[in-house]
Amino acid sequence: MVQTLAAAGELQRDLQRELTYDGLRAAEAKGAKSGRRPAVAVAQTADVRTAYLRGRSIAALARCRPLDGGQSLPAVPAQRKARREYENRVSTRTPRP
Repeated sequence: MVQTLAAAGELQRDLQRELTYDGLRAAEAKGAKSGRRPAVAVAQTADVRTAYLRGRSIAALARCRPLDGGQSLPAVPAQRKARREYENRVSTRTPRP
């Protein structure tokens, strides 16, 4: 009985996989791209690459900001939590005098 249930589950998974691949192939035939969208627009890619080769830092190019907001920027609650968790991990590993 267990073998029969396992075989039925395997058949269902195979059908699901086949339908997924059919959908992906159909979308690809229509010209849709799968995957994550680029973080930098195609028009800016050359500018960013040139600035990096001239010595600008990655953080400056990405316009990064600190987790706690900083420089009159409000901090997002999730960023404050991430900052707190990071500080807790660092403080537990660093012996205090």
